[in-house]
Amino acid sequence: ARSAAVLARSGAPAMEAYAVGDLVYVASSDAAFVRGRITCLSPAAKPVPSRLSFGSASGRLSGGGPAEPDVEVEIQGTGALLRAPVSQLRRRFELAEGATVQDNTALDYMNDATILDNLRARHEADEIYTYTASVLLAVNPYKDVPGLYGEEQCARYCGKHIGVLPPHPYAIADRAYRALTREHRNQGLLISGESGAGKTETAKIVMQFLAFASGSGSGHADSIQERVLRAQPILESFGNAVTMRNSNSSRFGKYNRVFFD
Repeated sequence: ARSAAVLARSGAPAMEAYAVGDLVYVASSDAAFVRGRITCLSPAAKPVPSRLSFGSASGRLSGGGPAEPDVEVEIQGTGALLRAPVSQLRRRFELAEGATVQDNTALDYMNDATILDNLRARHEADEIYTYTASVLLAVNPYKDVPGLYGEEQCARYCGKHIGVLPPHPYAIADRAYRALTREHRNQGLLISGESGAGKTETAKIVMQFLAFASGSGSGHADSIQERVLRAQPILESFGNAVTMRNSNSSRFGKYNRVFFD
């Protein structure tokens, strides 16, 4: 097997160079990406498959598309060999067992595969929040995570800069509240996601912190949350739908305004 880097054929768009032994992710129709290691390079142009599948232990995948170099990858855990075009690879860095990063920007290689793998590993460890710079990503655990919320946690995050403590909606809310009181300017928090991602719950968590930080106490926070929840039936009358992950999915956006004296 050649150990030289794979280069795109003459006239084709420039491709990232790989070498035998490089750790990579390979696109998979079953699991988004799977881990592997390059075992062989081929500079010959091959058709680009539109999707990859791991139904067989080895072999070539066919499909249409522009020609490009391909590589042979040994799939981690199974030892299966797969030939895949360069465009279906992503660079990978091996972390210690169970290790994750709290901010995706700290990943050695930042691409769609490494971000998804980091989010998956953190979710499995009940670390459901991850930063990408100042953006907070949340993966719904669909269960209660003990000790993640409450007044004790609110007190921990009050006055702390983002990154000092583990990723959390409290940190984002604290940053907004401190900017509000320091600059006397309105602040906005955008909470977005697919059906069942936990947008409504995250809004409640943010309001819980804002009530705590403003000195309103837990009773006032509960009152605010109760009013928001009581408004839900009215909003739902405009149209909800059943999805695969949510039996009462909103078909509209929600805009909540919280005023501070």
